[in-house]
Amino acid sequence: MSTTSTPTPSSSPPSRRRVPARFAIIMAVLCAAAALPQSSLFTIDRIDVTGAVALDAATVRALSGLRPGQRLFAVDAAAVAARLAAHPRIALAVVRVRPPHAMSIAIVERRPVIALVVGDAFALVDEDLMVVDIGPNAGDLIRVVDRTARSGWVRPGTRLSSDGAAAALAALANLPAALAGDVFKLVVTPGPDLTLVTRSGLEIRAGGPSGLFDRLAQVPGLIAALRARRLAVATIDLRYAGSIVVKPVAGGEAR
Repeated sequence: MSTTSTPTPSSSPPSRRRVPARFAIIMAVLCAAAALPQSSLFTIDRIDVTGAVALDAATVRALSGLRPGQRLFAVDAAAVAARLAAHPRIALAVVRVRPPHAMSIAIVERRPVIALVVGDAFALVDEDLMVVDIGPNAGDLIRVVDRTARSGWVRPGTRLSSDGAAAALAALANLPAALAGDVFKLVVTPGPDLTLVTRSGLEIRAGGPSGLFDRLAQVPGLIAALRARRLAVATIDLRYAGSIVVKPVAGGEAR
């Protein structure tokens, strides 16, 4: 006679019964991770600024709109960078989150290279013809007088449509190193026709942009030769092909 055994129920529940518990734990962890950046553990305590020279760090912080106590991960870094780059003095801004309590701002300032005479003031202009600032002083910048009458609208944050300023920048790029530190002013007349004025008052009538580098390259040696002879010169005219016209100061000696 055969005997049939009755299966003994397992003491452990099926593995599928443990799934809801595992799922609940995972969801709890994910919710906690999602909530953590919004918590008071990640707020702005410090805003570090680098690259500020003409602008001070406090001004850059104010322009950024960031403030202590603000939630760190709620900051739109790209929007802050765009807001900073809208300032005429700032060419580029990079904003980064530095957990747990800091933001970093790195800026590249626009560097004026000429001072365009605008009435009684000077428009400080960078190499991209962007007006960085307007003020009563030119500082150490070369003053540019634009007599082409096409300067256009001049205000900070705008790019000049000035033919004179563009010609001036091109001329400065062609200045020999020995002459660059001595030029005080550059006058642009229609053509364009360029006249450089040194700190001693010597006028160098350089002509147009074509061949300008070669013409200006002759000037330092010529000035040295004239000084060696103790000749005071009012103008050096380079506008005539194959010749240089020198106009001395009547009865004067070189200083």
